[in-house]
Amino acid sequence: MSTSHNDITVTRDEKNGKVEKKPSGQLQDCVSYVFTLIPADPPERAIRLRRQIMALYSYCLLWAGTIIGVELSAFAPDTPHLTLFSVLFAINLVFFLIIRSGLSERFADPSLTIVQMATGIVLTTVILHYTRELRGAMLSIYFMVMTFGIFALDRRRQMAMAGFTLLCFTLLQIYEWRETPQQAIFSFLIGHWIILALILCWFIYMGGYIHNLQTRVRDQRENLRDAHRRLEAIAVRDDLTGLYNRRHFLERLEEEISLANRNHTSLHLAIIDLDHFKQVNDNHGHHSGDEVLSRFGRIASQSLRKSDLLARYGGEEFVVLFPHASQSACEAALERLRQQFSEQHYDFAPSLQTTFSAGLTAFQEGETADQLTKRADTALYEAKSHGRDRIISLP
Repeated sequence: MSTSHNDITVTRDEKNGKVEKKPSGQLQDCVSYVFTLIPADPPERAIRLRRQIMALYSYCLLWAGTIIGVELSAFAPDTPHLTLFSVLFAINLVFFLIIRSGLSERFADPSLTIVQMATGIVLTTVILHYTRELRGAMLSIYFMVMTFGIFALDRRRQMAMAGFTLLCFTLLQIYEWRETPQQAIFSFLIGHWIILALILCWFIYMGGYIHNLQTRVRDQRENLRDAHRRLEAIAVRDDLTGLYNRRHFLERLEEEISLANRNHTSLHLAIIDLDHFKQVNDNHGHHSGDEVLSRFGRIASQSLRKSDLLARYGGEEFVVLFPHASQSACEAALERLRQQFSEQHYDFAPSLQTTFSAGLTAFQEGETADQLTKRADTALYEAKSHGRDRIISLP
């Protein structure tokens, strides 16, 4: 049951008695419109738009302070506060639309930080022109503008913005001193200039420190990501051959079986065993055996499709998972690999000829990974029983 009061819809759940209030009508349209102004995708653009709204909020506070200053006679009575607010709002609207449309992403700084800060500094200088007793307090507006660049600008750019701030304030002081060339006024203006310069130096120091700290944190985060990627690779890869290991293969086997059951697609499994591999180790050493294993891994990786899953199953055993392939195509791929492997030459034993036996079987809907693996293992056993160096297929 639901009732509507103005722009709020009250909904009562008859089962548990809970009452939910949701916006309706014009209020709901307004909320939807606000979320449309700041889209969730891409997220970087949404962050920039939120920062732009923060800047507009800061300017609104500045405008409100201007009105209060006029009412308290701290500002010149002819202060064009409505004109200033209109200019502030128009400039922020232009920046908002540029960022919202994605045009700002063509520049090195999509947030247009320097342009916006320079605009804010110029507007602040104009407002300072109308101050009287509150001139010292109103200098803090410069620092509000500088705050927006602490996390976005490096020390060199922050020094440039601080220099631009001092330039604007110096030009304002020269203009005002020419209107009232009195020694007292000159000392008053110089005092403000020195205070502003000292605080801007502090901003440059702190901004550079924060930027360097931010850079170190970003580098550490990248190092952690690289370490995480390396750990993931170690967790799923065989150290010797670089192929996937048994654990990762078994996980992928379950996934592929689930896909084959759901989509009614073909799936074949082959188990490969290198023939007489123990003799290679016994006669030529384990280092030579490692060379044979690595050589097979490289040849198989180059010979099979990218969609085929090749892994070292353990010792001299390897497994290949063929998704979306016919049994004849799988047999042809294994036969091609068998020929390539038998043609290899080794420096440690020029007369050595390496071969392998393989058992191939097709997945049958509804069976488990263990059942599929056992049938492929049975096919491999038959290949070895019939003299090795061959491929046996079972349905």
